[in-house]
Amino acid sequence: MAIALIIAASRSPDPMKGYTVDLSFSTANARYAFGQFDRVSIDNLPFQVEMETETGYLLRRDDASGLCQQFTHEDLARFGQQGRIRVERDCFNPSAAHKRLMSSQTSISALTGRPGRRLAKKDLYCQVALELHAEGLMTFTDASIKANKALLLDRVMDIAPDDLPEPGKKFRKSENFAKVPSPRSLRRWLAELNKFGLIGHLDRVSARGNRGSRLSPSEYALMMKGVRGYMSPDKPTIHAIVEDVKLSFAKENAEREAQGKLKMKVPSRETIRLAVRGLDPFLVELKRNGAAAARKKFRPVTTGLSVTRPLERVEIDEWTVDAQTLLESTEIYGLFTDEEKHSLGLYFEEHEDPKTGKIKQKKTARWTLSAAICCATRCIVGLVLSRTPNAEAAVQLLQMITTDKGAWADAVGAHTPWDMHGTPELIVFDGGSAYKSLRFRTSSEDLGVMWEMATNGVPENRGTMERFFGTCSGDFASRVSGHTFRGIMEKGDADPEKRAALTLDDLTFALIRWVVEIYHNTPHSGLDNETPVQAWRRLNKLYGVTPPPDSEMMRICFGQEREYRLDKEGITVLGVTYQSEILQNHFRRKNPGTVKVRWHPKDVGAVSVLMGEEWCNVPSQDASLQGVAAQTWLTAVRHVRAGNPEADRLNNAVVREAILAIKARNEVAMAKAGLNLEDWSEDRFKREEKNILAGVKFYEPKAPSKAKGELGSELPSVDDLNGEVGDSTDAQAGRKGRNGTSSASGVTFEEE
Repeated sequence: MAIALIIAASRSPDPMKGYTVDLSFSTANARYAFGQFDRVSIDNLPFQVEMETETGYLLRRDDASGLCQQFTHEDLARFGQQGRIRVERDCFNPSAAHKRLMSSQTSISALTGRPGRRLAKKDLYCQVALELHAEGLMTFTDASIKANKALLLDRVMDIAPDDLPEPGKKFRKSENFAKVPSPRSLRRWLAELNKFGLIGHLDRVSARGNRGSRLSPSEYALMMKGVRGYMSPDKPTIHAIVEDVKLSFAKENAEREAQGKLKMKVPSRETIRLAVRGLDPFLVELKRNGAAAARKKFRPVTTGLSVTRPLERVEIDEWTVDAQTLLESTEIYGLFTDEEKHSLGLYFEEHEDPKTGKIKQKKTARWTLSAAICCATRCIVGLVLSRTPNAEAAVQLLQMITTDKGAWADAVGAHTPWDMHGTPELIVFDGGSAYKSLRFRTSSEDLGVMWEMATNGVPENRGTMERFFGTCSGDFASRVSGHTFRGIMEKGDADPEKRAALTLDDLTFALIRWVVEIYHNTPHSGLDNETPVQAWRRLNKLYGVTPPPDSEMMRICFGQEREYRLDKEGITVLGVTYQSEILQNHFRRKNPGTVKVRWHPKDVGAVSVLMGEEWCNVPSQDASLQGVAAQTWLTAVRHVRAGNPEADRLNNAVVREAILAIKARNEVAMAKAGLNLEDWSEDRFKREEKNILAGVKFYEPKAPSKAKGELGSELPSVDDLNGEVGDSTDAQAGRKGRNGTSSASGVTFEEE
């Protein structure tokens, strides 16, 4: 290849350093030449040379289409530098075609083994014979060759390569350099070399012999009918196939003998065995072990996924945790009602111990883990625990991908941050019902996330996620009590249900701690022994990620939608009132009666209301509820009402204090509980409004105000202090004790 070498030498400012040489390579002046009979292949597409012009070559396709294509000299030079051009010299020359008829192997350099040794022997004897003839020591007559046989052998053995045959194979005469050819053979070798060059030494020795079957077509068909029985799910042995074939031949020969026909030749055991070994290996594996085993054994291994950016490709899937867990919780779930516990899968079963006679409450089960992994960094960006796979778990997993998970890591005391979050570019999942649901797919579309549904039964399409689950089963599950193992053989005599000791809180704690502290900080072979945390830090600094959606988009994508009545007081959801000027304008002008509302269980501080064709953000009248979860709000209301179950008005200030107390007391437990699936079905929503919030109104307590024209402050009325409805005098008289003290407010009233 002609490449222009440009050497630019310049005097350095420092005379002691001499000259500095700049080397650069250019293809601007490169020019290739092709012969008339050459075949030129560009990117494995063959061409014939049609004509050469000043700017390049006109090449015609080497097929029946007759299409021509112009290539400039610059293009050809660039292709040659990239190794994309292959030239077969004189491919269409008649003499070259005659040479190719001698052997299907036209690349002499690719010859190995016996063909290569035979060619080397022929060429070596020809070169030595030509040297002796040039020195006048030998002619090519029979007498001269025989007379100089010893001299010919000595010179050949001096330069002969030390090339031995493969182990277990004979050292044939045609490959032995110590065997001098006969005068006739030597002259034939010289003639072939003179006429065709080195390719003339190629032979067809390897094609000798009768390679066809000695069985007749009918005998071969009968044998193969039995041989194909080897491809069966019953997995018969070769010995069984041999017996079946022999029995089929015996039956056929008995019928032929009865009909007076010639008997069939029975194939030998070795013939049948070779026929079995000659079956298509892929079909054998497919028929005997199934499609999954065949795909696993024969699926080609390539470079894998080509991802470079964090969250460029996120794979999600479900896995049944290999551990039996007690269906109980002692932390935040102690604040739940029995109905809420049952909806979350936390329920008990009473049974009597036959030995002690005591009543025990113990129920064990396995949980389903929905996980999301970033393929570029191998970081886990989402985890959700649920009793069964469902669409809400899938939506909550998608939401967790976009959320900073630092609260979860802090809740378990992890030292490594779990801040991997952002909006993914592509999500890949299988055909499970949870991910095929319209709820999950619409949430992905609203976020602008592309999704891809992989083929069912082909886990290789989600290999990154499947490998993580394998690591969970082998490393995480083996660390916890109640390990169920991967199969019966591995399980042995172990009884995971009897060994189950972890509650749901313990499982959540162990899972988060293992992912954040162990898995994220373990060198990964798929990352060139870089840890997932290091890979995320490096790639996030280099490329960055798409930021998560704002609060309003979070409500629209992941929130719950219901219809509510709109009146002059606004909208009330779970006892929280939402009011705004835009909402009241819509009420005055349209008077729609009911409107569609989107609210998020993680934040009751605001809702989104559909006004016409646009969703509008409407805040809560109580600004302190910003960022408060619905479960926290309901738990606080339940505790406040438990102190005064007959009251139909609840003090917002008291509820706010209860919310702060719950957050302070159960902050860690609530953070860990966020990993578990929340149930906000229509049934639960109606149950909460009916049981807890039925007939309850919330009010803001009035602060003491300045009395007009007098000193001191004016106390609020008894109604405002006690939260009762009705006549203040009657209410006061009904609530006073013996000393005139109200038990509800703690304020003393003295009679004049």
